[in-house]
Amino acid sequence: MLIVAGVLCAVLGALGGAFAWTQASRAESVLVMTRDVARGEQIRHGDLGVVSISVGGQVETLPASPLDPLIGPAAVVDLPRGALPGARAVGDLPVPAGTAQLGLKLPGGRVPASSMPAGTRISVVEVADADAQGAASGIPRTFEATVSQGPVRAEDRTSWLLDVQVKQADAAVIADLAARDRVAVIVRGP
Repeated sequence: MLIVAGVLCAVLGALGGAFAWTQASRAESVLVMTRDVARGEQIRHGDLGVVSISVGGQVETLPASPLDPLIGPAAVVDLPRGALPGARAVGDLPVPAGTAQLGLKLPGGRVPASSMPAGTRISVVEVADADAQGAASGIPRTFEATVSQGPVRAEDRTSWLLDVQVKQADAAVIADLAARDRVAVIVRGP
């Protein structure tokens, strides 16, 4: 009886080992995030790494080879460090109907220093013309907006680039004010 139990344990152990070896030998090289990338941020070379893992059919991954098509598009969802991005995790962010996407270049002091990830609710505020004499009259115009891509330091190292979504009707006015360096950004509460 003990001999039969020993043989049965050996056979079950061998079957378990064979199963584990088969699973491990099916490892594939897939992409993994090497740093946190927020929704709306552009994917860069340093954001992706390669890891060899065994993945089941239910997990959506991207193979490690053709890396170039993934560099440049924006993250459609938040991609934390260590995540395995799927094909639907990167791409172009849609601009909803009735809105427009607008790029702003803001000098230091006109954009909050705190983090403003994509989705942050902000107000774009008209500021007084620097060439105007005397105090500005009236209450400045404000426009509701949502951050599409968080602030990035411009090449001049003194200003910030910020992509925002605004109402279609406000887009031309904000673009005109921004071109004349007459806007500032404030973060709104919930």
